[in-house]
Amino acid sequence: MKQIQRYIRITCILVWRFFSISYYVFKKQEHSIQHAYFLYVFLFLNAFAYAQQFTNYSTKDGLPSNHIYKIAQDEKGFLWIATDKGLVKYNGNTMKIFTTKDGLATNDVWEVFPTPDGKLWYLSKSSKLGYIENDSVHAFESELKGEIFNPIYSSQVGNKMFLTSSNTFHVLKNEKWKLLIKYRLGDSIAANSFIDHPTISSFKTTELLDSVFVQDKNNKTIKSYGFKDVLNRIHKRGQITDSLFYWVNDKQYSILNLNTLKLHNRNFKDELALEQSKHVRINIVNNKIQISGNGFVGVLDENFHIRNTYYIPEHLKAHFALIDKTGSIWISTFTDGVYHLPIEKQNIKYCLTGEKINNIGKVNDKIIANVFNKGFYKFNQSKNEFLPFIDEDEYLFKATYVEELDTEFYMSKRHIKMGKNNAIIDIDVQDRIYLMNDKARQLVYYNDYLFGQFSVGINKINPEKFSIENEYLQSGINELLIFNDRFLVATSSGLKEFKEEVISSIQFDNKEFNQSILSITKISDTEILLNTDGFGTYITDLKTIKQLPKSEFLIVNNAYLENNTIWLATESGVLKYTKENDTFVFQMLLDKDNGLPSNSVNNILVHEEKLMIGTNNGIAILPKNQKHTPQLLDVYIEEALFNNQPITTRNSVFQYEDNSSINFKISNIDYSERQTNLSFNYKLEPIYQDWTQTSTNNLNFNDLQPDSYTLFIETQGFTDQVSFIIKPLWWQKFWYKAFMVLLAISIIVLISRYFVKRAQFKKHQKIFEDKRLSELQLKALRSQMNPHFVFNSLSAIQYYIGENNFETSELYLVKFSKLIRQFFELSKENEISLETEVSLLQNYLEIEKLRFKEKLNFVLNVDPNLVTKHTKIPTMLLQPIVENAVNHGVFNKMDNGLVTLNFIYIDEHTFKVEIIDDGVGFANTNNRQSDDVKSSNVLHDRLHFLNYSEKWEIDYKAEELNPNRVDKGNKSVFIITKKQK
Repeated sequence: MKQIQRYIRITCILVWRFFSISYYVFKKQEHSIQHAYFLYVFLFLNAFAYAQQFTNYSTKDGLPSNHIYKIAQDEKGFLWIATDKGLVKYNGNTMKIFTTKDGLATNDVWEVFPTPDGKLWYLSKSSKLGYIENDSVHAFESELKGEIFNPIYSSQVGNKMFLTSSNTFHVLKNEKWKLLIKYRLGDSIAANSFIDHPTISSFKTTELLDSVFVQDKNNKTIKSYGFKDVLNRIHKRGQITDSLFYWVNDKQYSILNLNTLKLHNRNFKDELALEQSKHVRINIVNNKIQISGNGFVGVLDENFHIRNTYYIPEHLKAHFALIDKTGSIWISTFTDGVYHLPIEKQNIKYCLTGEKINNIGKVNDKIIANVFNKGFYKFNQSKNEFLPFIDEDEYLFKATYVEELDTEFYMSKRHIKMGKNNAIIDIDVQDRIYLMNDKARQLVYYNDYLFGQFSVGINKINPEKFSIENEYLQSGINELLIFNDRFLVATSSGLKEFKEEVISSIQFDNKEFNQSILSITKISDTEILLNTDGFGTYITDLKTIKQLPKSEFLIVNNAYLENNTIWLATESGVLKYTKENDTFVFQMLLDKDNGLPSNSVNNILVHEEKLMIGTNNGIAILPKNQKHTPQLLDVYIEEALFNNQPITTRNSVFQYEDNSSINFKISNIDYSERQTNLSFNYKLEPIYQDWTQTSTNNLNFNDLQPDSYTLFIETQGFTDQVSFIIKPLWWQKFWYKAFMVLLAISIIVLISRYFVKRAQFKKHQKIFEDKRLSELQLKALRSQMNPHFVFNSLSAIQYYIGENNFETSELYLVKFSKLIRQFFELSKENEISLETEVSLLQNYLEIEKLRFKEKLNFVLNVDPNLVTKHTKIPTMLLQPIVENAVNHGVFNKMDNGLVTLNFIYIDEHTFKVEIIDDGVGFANTNNRQSDDVKSSNVLHDRLHFLNYSEKWEIDYKAEELNPNRVDKGNKSVFIITKKQK
């Protein structure tokens, strides 16, 4: 963007010269006073307009061409720019260009009409015309194949569009342009028009083009009007509302009320003080009738007079202009693209543009501006302009009015001029060598003397002779101020006071302050402002000091107080503060966006209801109560994508995909010249119920689950939303989930029933095992209490008694009864200690030895590593095998036999038991005795249940030691492990 500043330096000269022209015209042509007045207005307004700053948009900024036909604004606020290289949609940030690639029949689009339903109708000379809706181009052909449209007089009424050429009228029906009326070439058709109205059908004209006849639905004339000098000139015409029709040429315009048939004739000479204007068009813009042509744009009031006229500078070569929703003006040109003038800049007066203004201040009854290397300029109230007052091509110091002397002083690098009684005289600077003014750069009156600052201090000056009485050295002085009879000195190292002819620093109670002070401003009888070089502004009562908010680190050149309002002149613009509850509160910033010619503001003055702001690029005079007009018109979701598929009203349902990506691009319509990142709130329902604030324009959501979603955005009262649906896959649908839930419940029920049954089975199994084990123990007990053993034992006892061997029989009987008692006692236990088991087996073998005498010998070997007292073994496990070894091994042997029992340590929980005999072997035993088979079956059952109980792990095996011998011998081996819980 570039700022247009050509010709602005001649603004004041044009105004000055105008008076000469006006006077000349008045003296030479007294009968043309009215023309001179209009000439005055026109020249003055053009001079005023030249000084205004426009923003230019051209191909450098994204336009496809600098040849602009027309600009329109739709209902939402988008600007549409018709060019010869395409149609542009502009939102203040980006330009979207529509061309033949997007569906246009031609890129040369010279007319556009936005309708309330959101469509933008585009017109050109082509075979297809239509509209753009939701950024999609819709183009339609005529019902007459191959027809070329030339709709130069087209009308838009509400949402309807009528293509009107010199002799045809078309309306869109069933996606075809239907021909309504066609006149024969050669007829007097210059004013013929089709009308969309309940009672009026069309207009007719005469061959002389001096009258227009209004036709009803039966083609009867119901009204006629004389139209001399209207229809015989190049003109535009068309229906603009359901009740208004217009005709316009380069000198006048006429508007007919179709309901009342009242005709309103207006000419540009009376309305605009213009003889004529080319390219005049009348349009409905934002529900108002706007009229625009070469050099102007305005709004028609209820009586169709032109109001709110803005005169476009001639050098812009504009042929059309538009006043947008905020009051800003957009200007079309055929060579330079588009110009934009915000509403704030339309009410600003610029003076001395391009000049550096060091100071603006009131000097007595004058407003004086210091213009660098030009001199002192005085404000002329009647002309609203600063005019030369004192020429000075040197650096200027301050102009000061000393009330006590009723004298004005104008000081520069080489001169001091004194103004009194409307006379300006020079004062001797007393420097004949260098001709420099080192006497006073600013003057104050104190204790009957003038004091003036100079390069290295303060001079005490005799007010009558203007001679230096004394000097006080102090470097870096920027300003002097008399405040409450105290002589204050603003220096580069803080605030000082001149007292009793000594300059000393002022100390504040609450902080040390030594910043460079550029100026001092009195704001009350007790407080002043200290304006610093890069540290902002401070308020002080000379006891304490505090920072003015929002001024931190600003270079504040000067300040002005008016009605409890502070204006700060800074290098970043003008800051406004108002007093609320005894505290100054920041209100607003005025800078180039508000129309200032520069952000480098040197001084500010409030005069009546206007601000006079002196900058490094001239003076701006603007309304004191100027308010910033928001340029934000809307916030909207520009783009919504689901896995790169656009989300639209017609395409809003998508199938779920793993790792899906949903992207939104947020845009806004904002024509502010200062573009900043817009902050807005958003939420995606139903997963987010609370608003989230962001300033990024792109929102991304990943892997959303199937559901119906709506994205909401809002900022500053503007809202938008988009909805979409993610459909579940078959396995994500409700029926599948319900089925899976039911299936899971069923499986859980079945598993639960299984475990319940299993628990019941285990319970019953345990009862059964316990019962079975009891039975086995009884069997084992019965086996151990073998009838043969009992019978043989009793026979042996009887034998010893018969032999009168009472001692042996008694010993035998004692051991036998003790063994029987142990069997019965231990049968109640599931497990016993190995020590008890060894004792039991030893007792048993001793009884058998008494019975067999020398025929039976036995040996018990216990591994010393075995702790028999704490090692456990199942009850009555070994005895049946030992009994078999005695009764079925040794007993059947012809000679003496030996039974050996070995108890061997394996580890802490495992040991091995070996039962060895040198008897006849298993085969002979099995053949001879069936009892052994029974006891063997009982053993196997016991081992099975013991292992199944998961308390024991017992491995048992038996073998013949010498199969090929008669005394084969048997060996039974137990490996017993007690499992740990």
